[in-house]
Order: sequence, then structure tokens, then C-alpha cells
Amino acid sequence: MKPVKIFLLLTVSLSLTFCTTVQTKKERKNENDPQYQYEKAVIAIKYELVDEAIKYLNQALALDPSHYESYNLLGLAHFKKKNFFQAASAYEKCLELRPDQPEVHNNLGFVYQELDFLDKAEDEYKKAYSIDENFNAGFSLAKIYFRQSKLELALDYVQKSIQKNSSSAAAYNLQGVILNKMNRPLEAIMSFQSAINLTPNDIIITVNLGIAYINNREFDKARMLFEKILPLVKDQTLKDKINEYLKLIKERKN
Repeated sequence: MKPVKIFLLLTVSLSLTFCTTVQTKKERKNENDPQYQYEKAVIAIKYELVDEAIKYLNQALALDPSHYESYNLLGLAHFKKKNFFQAASAYEKCLELRPDQPEVHNNLGFVYQELDFLDKAEDEYKKAYSIDENFNAGFSLAKIYFRQSKLELALDYVQKSIQKNSSSAAAYNLQGVILNKMNRPLEAIMSFQSAINLTPNDIIITVNLGIAYINNREFDKARMLFEKILPLVKDQTLKDKINEYLKLIKERKN
């Protein structure tokens, strides 16, 4: 029996009012401090003032071209604006200064994925993972290998990720998706149940559990689960899909 495919998961704009008081001597001195400009950018990012943040970060880097923290935050700021090439450039410059930063490698890998540079993304995730067996890098590698149908490798990385962070519902969901693809529905069920224990109201993971029940021929459990969540589903496409699964269950039982 061919297994049923499972789903893979994976603001308010604020403004600041600036006072127009005369700057003190100390404040004027701070304007020439790259760390001060960086800290202003951190606050701007917090309030989603991305253009302001970029302005402050460019000022910080003009004052100190080796201020790697500013390059890192500049990568995030450009990513938020979907300026992916600029984001990649900022992260690359950050890593030229500090190649030992796993999260920056991981962030650069994510940007490369957005640019569809999958080989480069994989390479950055591997670098991140080699530094500290980074959870995010391991999880990202698992997703890449799953999409490449390298299922054993994907499973290995997601299991290592779960060992690093056993409270990640996304990791348990991905593990379940991989196991389902490997035609191991009972293990997939256990993984999805672990994910649901962490996020009981996640509709997609619950649907995935129902699909795993179908693949394990536990049709009554699948039907009860789908009928329970169907009234809660707002997305019409997903609602239609659940109704298809309910029809499939009826056909397979007969």
C-alpha cells in the first residue's frame, strides 16, 4: 500500500519620536562610537524600524569596518527587507572577521537557501554544525537532505537535533515526516505524538498524525482525529484535504 504523503512544516509598524534638544558633549562623543551606533540599531530592529537600523549600522561600520556585530545585524536587517544578496554579503563579511560563529554560518545558509544556492547553504550549515553541533544547523541539514530524498542522512541529523533540543515540536514533526516517507508509520506516529505533546493546538502536526494513522492502517483513530479537528480548520484548502482523507479512510476500510 502506497503511503499517504505528509505535510512538511517547517507586524505592527512603530515609529519613534526624537527630541530636538541640543546634544551634550558626551552625546556628541557617543556619535563617533561604533558600539553606540550598533546599540541604536539593535533598538531600531526591536521596533521593526529596519531602515533606521541599516542607517545606524552603516554609520557604525564607517567608524569601524571591523565591527563584526554590525555586519551580523546588518545581515538580519537586509533579510527582513528581503534584500537577500545584501544580507548574504553582510554575513560573509562578518564571517571573514569571525569565522568561529556558528549562528552566523547558519544564518548565511538560510539566506543562501532563499537565493536557491542549495550547495552553498549546505556548506554553511555543515560549518555551523562542525563548530558546536548547532541545533539549527542540524535541523536545516535534515530538511535539505529530506528534500533531496537522502532519508537516512536526514533522519540522522534530525535525531541529533532532537538530542540537542528535545523541546522542539518542529524537530519531532520533521522526524515524523521523514519516518513516514521511509514507510515506518508506527515510529512516525510516536514522533508526531511527541510534537503534539509540545504544541497541542498545532493543526498541521495533528493532520500529519492522522495521516500516519492511515498509513499504519489505524483507520478509526485517523477518522476520529480528522473529525475532531475539521471544525477548527480555517484554511479551505486544508479543510478540503482533510475531507479527502476521510473519504480515503472510508474507501480503504471497505
